[in-house]
Amino acid sequence: MFQSAPTSDDMRQAIKAYRARTGYKPGAQHAALIDMDGVLYDSMKYHTLAWQRMVSEQGIKCDRDEFYLYEGMTGKATIDLIWRRERGVSVSDDEVKRLYAIKARYFVEMGRKETMPGADRMLQALMDAGWDRVLVTGSAQSSLLERLDEDYPGAFVAGRRVTALDVTHGKPDPEPYLRGLQKISACPCEAIVIENAPLGVRAGVAAGCFTVAVTTGPIPRKEFEKENADLIFPSMTAFAEALPTLIRLFSEDKEDTGLTSSGLSELAVGIDDICRKADRKGWYVITDTNVETALTELFAQSEVLSASPRFTVIPGEGNKTPQTLINIWQWLSDNGATRQSGVINVGGGMVTDIGGFAAATFKRGIPYINVPTTLLGAVDAAVGGKTAVNLGSLKNEVGAFVEPAAVVPSAAPLASLSYGELLSGYAEMIKTALISSPELYKELRNIESVLNTPQRLEKLIGRCMDFKAQVTASDLREGGQRKILNFGHTAGHAFEALTRERNKPLPHGVAIAYGMLTALILSHIVKNMPTDILYNYISEVLRPYYHKTAQENGYYPLSITCDDYPRLLELMGHDKKNAITGQPRFVLLEAPGKPITDVEVSTADIKTALDITRDMLGQ
Repeated sequence: MFQSAPTSDDMRQAIKAYRARTGYKPGAQHAALIDMDGVLYDSMKYHTLAWQRMVSEQGIKCDRDEFYLYEGMTGKATIDLIWRRERGVSVSDDEVKRLYAIKARYFVEMGRKETMPGADRMLQALMDAGWDRVLVTGSAQSSLLERLDEDYPGAFVAGRRVTALDVTHGKPDPEPYLRGLQKISACPCEAIVIENAPLGVRAGVAAGCFTVAVTTGPIPRKEFEKENADLIFPSMTAFAEALPTLIRLFSEDKEDTGLTSSGLSELAVGIDDICRKADRKGWYVITDTNVETALTELFAQSEVLSASPRFTVIPGEGNKTPQTLINIWQWLSDNGATRQSGVINVGGGMVTDIGGFAAATFKRGIPYINVPTTLLGAVDAAVGGKTAVNLGSLKNEVGAFVEPAAVVPSAAPLASLSYGELLSGYAEMIKTALISSPELYKELRNIESVLNTPQRLEKLIGRCMDFKAQVTASDLREGGQRKILNFGHTAGHAFEALTRERNKPLPHGVAIAYGMLTALILSHIVKNMPTDILYNYISEVLRPYYHKTAQENGYYPLSITCDDYPRLLELMGHDKKNAITGQPRFVLLEAPGKPITDVEVSTADIKTALDITRDMLGQ
């Protein structure tokens, strides 16, 4: 561990050590789970005094500094610990409420608590980087919680707080941080924890997150070292100064793919050419903060992008909400958009979904162009005319089917993606090949060669996009032929949902890759698909790339048992593409390029396929 503020080399080594220990993929972090007392507010000195006074009045002697060690625990847990230790008894819920109310009153009587120096700069750095932010505190102290929006405006959006009232087990249990991850639909590899207490550090490490300790209290540094903090800073100011560098370092050391951003100038020319031919009276650009930062060159080189008003959203499914949609409508109106205007969506699936829906509904519909910046977005979300926002926990619940006026594909923006993100999108390309063409499938099976040859990848992206466009043009509202695009998704969505329920969600593409394995097994069982197709998929596609241990690339393995089958069957039955809820129907193959839709499969066959899936994945 480091004796002073970590240097950039120290931070780089800490990130590498974390990845080696956990196996999480490079470039994944996009969120921060942030403690409150001692991190955002210099309040622990008041908490400890209030605790000591309350406990002393109950006839129990204790040192004030002892309460620094209990920071992060719920009030109930702290009271139970002391009463069991000193009096050998547990405290009833009513008595806990009475005692904690006394402590809370003393805390409030001590006056307004100062914000922690450097905390505002820390939060601003996270907001500038477009990182999601979730408050995770063991406190239920309303006097501070009610001040957050006033003291740190815009730092924590609605619904992104976890307090003592939201958990059964407080820190050092990982539950508070796992609940924080749920708030933004993230897995541990995608977030860092910012803590000032040893028990909070223990909770962050147990949750699987990269955990930063800031020693803002009297607790010795060695206590944080014992809890295996990934980095330790001597103050919030020192951490705030280092945070932009830390954020940048998280995106470094991506696995080599051969992709470069050298084609951005050609992409800029392509965007400008399409916009000129569209002959609109004005263009309005929608993107997100990550894309805006990663593709500054593209925005500068395109005449249309650089000259047009720009609306920048915070990335993440948690922001694909009706409120964000309303904000975009208002922005279009405030900036003079008319029925003769057009929208350009530059980003991944979240941006094209919400930007497309905004265009489809503003002034009863204006044209939009998609410029996908992720592989998954290029071959899936950007094509097909599905636009939507989420409604609460329901994904894509409100939307419209409206085809984009154009989609501008390019491999150049993909250079900023991690290898894992590329694989997630590549699974959708494999799916397209399996339902469309044995020749395309044969070419895509050589994954390493494709990802290392930008021109070849771009050409194959185009072929996948063309096929999806042909299918969706003939069945825009998904009543018939378009159903073939669901190959692998019935089981894949169930795998994705189950792992999300366990706070260890599979990346979408990996879940679909496993779902396709189950679908291929069912294709052999039900439709007599030749076994060589199944074994080629296992040996050439799945095992070398998707089925790796967490130590190798950061993906969770598909850890399911027979006990999970009832829940998986339930999830398959509730897949939104089923004609009747509770009756899972599959897209199966007779052979590559020969899909069959709406195949009813018996529960026994599904369980057999799940058994074989587990066997083939070595479980």
